[in-house]
Amino acid sequence: MLPTSTSFAPGKLILTGEHAVVHGFKAVALATQRGCTVSLKMRNGPSGVDNAPADDERLRQAVASVLPAEGMGVEIESDIPIGRGMGSSAAMTIALIRAKANFDNEKLNFHELHRRGFALERIFHGNPSGIDHAVSALGGMLEYQRSENGPTMKPITAELPPIVVIDSGFAGNTAQQVQKVEQLGAKGRSICTDIHHITTEIIRLFPTPDPDDIGTLLTENHQRLVALGVSTPELNEIVQLALQAGAHGAKLAGAGGGGIVMALSSDPQSVLDAATDAGYTAFQTRLHPPLMRLP
Repeated sequence: MLPTSTSFAPGKLILTGEHAVVHGFKAVALATQRGCTVSLKMRNGPSGVDNAPADDERLRQAVASVLPAEGMGVEIESDIPIGRGMGSSAAMTIALIRAKANFDNEKLNFHELHRRGFALERIFHGNPSGIDHAVSALGGMLEYQRSENGPTMKPITAELPPIVVIDSGFAGNTAQQVQKVEQLGAKGRSICTDIHHITTEIIRLFPTPDPDDIGTLLTENHQRLVALGVSTPELNEIVQLALQAGAHGAKLAGAGGGGIVMALSSDPQSVLDAATDAGYTAFQTRLHPPLMRLP
């Protein structure tokens, strides 16, 4: 039997701090049960992608940067909605790097895994903050802050209400949304500062936040993302739908321009039913437990 290697990495949701994190402020992200599995196998011919939920030039370039030029095929399976802000590329990136390291009997610590992940995520997103592949590698929940000297990270714990994810049906483009915020100049930095204050307040509520308190802050976070111009009418509609269905709070999660809304609700079925009745795809997800420790 030909040698093979398989690895799984979870997707992510940004609880608070998207866009602000690109400009050096804190963000909190959590790994989800949904994720990506990458399988490598030896075969004849040039190395490449044999099967994937979606295939484009960026994926081929990322795979080519990891694999030898000849003799290896890649199969990718994922239950993360693609292009929806749940870190589908980061999960693929981490799973691919781990699968190749396992194949080579190479032991990677977190810092090396994160460094290699950054290189691949730049192929997909241009100027990523690094939070996506950090939480995908670590699992659990993570406080993350970018700086010139490298990111600082702190694993955190919190008892959150059930999480419902509602898909707008439209993909977003992270690089475009990050550029849009950068073009706002001082206005954008001011709004990102407001998001930072919300993130700080959320972190202060941990580890046992009152559901209504954290929900209110999440909804305020969404309003700041609206002010940044990265939300859409569909996302705003979904936030209101979730709130009317009894959610403690809701916000777009990810770069925006499309993607998903995450809602915290002690009655997740009511939110799921409301989303389904409105024609949206929705699902409940839970926190994926930690996968590795920070050194």
